[in-house]
Amino acid sequence: MTTTFFQDALNGGKRTWPWAVPLLLVIFFFAGQVVAIVPAIESGWIAEDEIETYPNILYMLFIVFGAVMIPLLLWVRFFERRGLASIGLVRHAGAQRTFGKGFGLGAGMAALSVIVIWLVGGYAVEGPQDFMAVSYLPILLLALGFIVQSSVEEILFRGWMLSRLSERYGLWVGVLGNSTLFMLMHVGIGGDEPFKLGEFSIFFIMTMAFSIFLSFLVIRQKSVWGACAWHAAWNWSFITWFGVPTTGIALDIKPLWVDLMIKDGAPEWLTGGMAGPENSLVTMLVLIGGCVLLARGLKKKSTETAG
Repeated sequence: MTTTFFQDALNGGKRTWPWAVPLLLVIFFFAGQVVAIVPAIESGWIAEDEIETYPNILYMLFIVFGAVMIPLLLWVRFFERRGLASIGLVRHAGAQRTFGKGFGLGAGMAALSVIVIWLVGGYAVEGPQDFMAVSYLPILLLALGFIVQSSVEEILFRGWMLSRLSERYGLWVGVLGNSTLFMLMHVGIGGDEPFKLGEFSIFFIMTMAFSIFLSFLVIRQKSVWGACAWHAAWNWSFITWFGVPTTGIALDIKPLWVDLMIKDGAPEWLTGGMAGPENSLVTMLVLIGGCVLLARGLKKKSTETAG
C-alpha cells in the first residue's frame, strides 16, 4: 500500500523512477560537494586536511552543503514539476513552533546520552569551566551552520527519498530505504575498518536508529521542520555544550557548559572513542528508545484516525 504524508502529493507532476531515487541522491550529494570543495582546495584557500577544523568547518557547513541542495531543487522543480511541499518544506502556521520543539528535543536527547556516559564513568571533566573565556560567536555560527547542514540532509533523505519511496511502495520501504542509504553513506566514521565488529556494529545500529527516528518524526509531523531542527541541535550540542566529537568531528573551541574528555581506561563501547558519543552503546539505546516511543505514538494516532 502506498503512503503520502506531505500536502503536495503528485498534483500533475512526475514521479522519479524508484530505482533512480537512491542513485540520484548520491549524485546530488557528492556532485554538490565536489563543486564547492575542489575549487577551495585547488586554490589553496583551504588545506584538504584542515577542512574539518574551525573556522574552515563553516565553509563546509554553509557553502558545501548549500551546494548539495541546488541539484535536488532543480530536479524537483524542472523534472518532477512539483512544489517544495512535496519534499517536506510545508508552509503552516505552527512551523516555527515545530522547529523550536525539534531543536529542544534534539539537544535534550544529545545531552541525555552524554550525561549518562559521564555518570557511569565514561567521561571526566578536563578542567574547571571559565565562562568568561567562552567565545560565543563561534558557537552561534556553528549553530547556524549545523542548521544548514542538517536541513540539507533531512530534506534529501527524509523529505525527498522517504516520500518518493513511500508514495510508490509504502511506508516501511520508504523508512528502511532512506535509513539504509543514510547508514551506508556514513560507513567508516565509526571505525577504521568499514565492517569490523565492535564499535562499528554500534555505529551501524545507531545510524539506522537515528534515521528511523527522524523518519517517524517527519511522518508524524507531516513536514521536515522538526527533523531539521532535531538533527542540527544533536550535532551542535555534542561539540558546543560538552566539547566531545560529533560524527567524528572534534573542534578546538571552548564549550558552553563543561569540557569533557574520555576517562582513562573507559571502554570504547561506552565512550564511543574518537568518533564521539554517537559510537556509544548509550546513544544507540537512547535512539532506539526514541524510535519505540514515536512508533507507539504513530500507531495510536493511526488507530484513533481509523476509529
